[in-house]
Formats: sequence, structure tokens, C-alpha cells
Amino acid sequence: MPIDNTVYAYSVARVKAMETRLLDQSQFERMINSGSAEEALKVLSESDYAATITEMADVHEFESMLTDELQYAYEVVMKIAPIPELIGMLALRYDIHNLKVLFKAKFLGIKSELLIPIGSLDLGKLENIVEEGDFRDLPDKLRRAADKITEEFMVNRDPQVIDLTLDQVLYDQLINDAREQRNCFLENLFIRQIDLTNLKTLIRVKHMGMGHDFLRSVLLPHGSIPIDRLAAMIEEPLESVISMLAISDYADLVSEGVREWSEKGSASLLEKLSDNYITAYLQQGKWEPFGVEPLVGYLWAKEIEVKNIRIVLVGKINKLPSDSIRERIRNVYV
Repeated sequence: MPIDNTVYAYSVARVKAMETRLLDQSQFERMINSGSAEEALKVLSESDYAATITEMADVHEFESMLTDELQYAYEVVMKIAPIPELIGMLALRYDIHNLKVLFKAKFLGIKSELLIPIGSLDLGKLENIVEEGDFRDLPDKLRRAADKITEEFMVNRDPQVIDLTLDQVLYDQLINDAREQRNCFLENLFIRQIDLTNLKTLIRVKHMGMGHDFLRSVLLPHGSIPIDRLAAMIEEPLESVISMLAISDYADLVSEGVREWSEKGSASLLEKLSDNYITAYLQQGKWEPFGVEPLVGYLWAKEIEVKNIRIVLVGKINKLPSDSIRERIRNVYV
């Protein structure tokens, strides 16, 4: 039986109240124009971040503050959502993130990324599972992915297998779950994220000089742009790729982002435009009174807010010019 969407009335009202406390563009401008990271943090302390900022001994501890804020946002929305499983789909990305971090720490000695306690899997247990190489307690798809990563890395020593294998599991699970829940809004969100990931993969593989077969092996299924079509572009010059995608939903994003990547060797603009594209999609459901759309939009807005704060603080710590920081800032949701 289809759910009566009026059950969302309370959760949407709560989310609308929380939205009013999100940082707006003028607050980010004040942070960007501040003279130092410490001054930017003072601007931030005028917001809901004040309580966690007071617990920081030093500006360099900002990552734990951002993690705490994001975790709190997920906990609140999960608690008020009439169908928590839909929010659980979004949280799955953090289980995948944490597995990537742990596998890279084990095989590559890379420990620069933080574990994020938002997913459904207990972090302490997850650390033991990866360290001991005993994956029996993982959900089936993650267990098979972990076995594949371990086996292939031992043979090829190629760290790409970690990200590629886990991303394929993530998006396959997300699409299947959205279809099982018959939620077209979430399915279309995940399809767009797959498309954007595949477009970035296409350009990255072209820069690596790899061929058609390798590209096909790393593209994600379920996107709206067929894998065959993307794979055929590997032999084409970038200008032709831009032309081929000129009639797609991603025309402007590809035209600007791919051209800058080609000219400057940086994917930062394409990453920013990809985030802005998802923000614009989610804003379409912002005023839906009876549905999951505002809840999903709020969590994305919080993630973008956290990303923007990180961009500003890292820029200020490294004494980057204000214009350089500003050009990296994503569009805000509010």
C-alpha cells in the first residue's frame, strides 16, 4: 500500500526550521574577507557552530567540529523521518567512505582522511574487520567487495581497486534500494550522481592515456548516459566530447568544467559545478510539503555547508587570496 505522504508534515516543518539556521552567502563572504583563519572562525562562532567552536583548542581542529555538526544533522533527520530507511540510503555513503579510509590505511599507509561516524556500521567493529581481514560480519555485498579488494590488491597492488569496487557496490545498492522503495526522486538523484561520477571518470581516464576496455571496467552502471556511449568517447578529442554532450542535461557543466580541466590540469571547477548541479536538482523539491525531498535537501545543504567551511578555513590557514577561496565555494541551498 502506498504511504500517506501527509506523515511527512511534522518532519518537513522541523527541517524548514533547521534550514533557517544554515549559513547564507553573506556569512561565507564575511568569512572569506576575514584576515585569518582565526577571524573566519569568529564569524562562524556567531552561528549554530558556536558551541562546538568553544571546545576547540586550536583552529586546526576544525575537522572534528565539522564531523560533529554533520553527525548531529543526520541523527536529527533520521529520528524525525517517517521512513528512516530512505535517510539510511544517504548514510550508506559514509559506510563506503569509512571502508575506503580503512583499506587505504591498511594497504597504503594513508591515514589522512577522517573516519565519519554517520553510517550504519560501528566504526570500532569496522576497523577490526578490515585490520583482521575477516569480512564475515559485513553485509553480503560489502563482504564480496572486501574480498575482491583484498584479492585484487594482493595481485596488482593497484589502489584504484579500492575506490572503484566500493563505488560500484554503493551506487548499485542505492539504485536498487530507491527502486524497491519506489522513490523516483531518490532514484533520479542517484542517477545524476552516477552520471557526474562517470563523466569525471571519462576525463580522468583520458588524461591517464588509458583505453576503451579500461574505461568500461571502471564506469558505474545505472546512469542515464549509456556506458557504450561514454566508452566510445575515449578516443575522441575533448572538444568532440563536449560537443557530443551538448544536448545532454550536463552540457554547461561539461563545457566549462572539462575545458578548464584540459587547459589548467585541474578538476576543481568540474567538481564545484557537479556539486552545484546536484544542489539545483534538490532545490526543486525544497518546498514539497509532504515528502522526503526537503529532508534530503537539508542534509545535502548541510554537507555543502561543511564543505564550504572547510574550503574557507583551509584557504585561510594556507594564506590563499580571498578570490582564490571564493572561486571554490559552492552555491548554498538556502
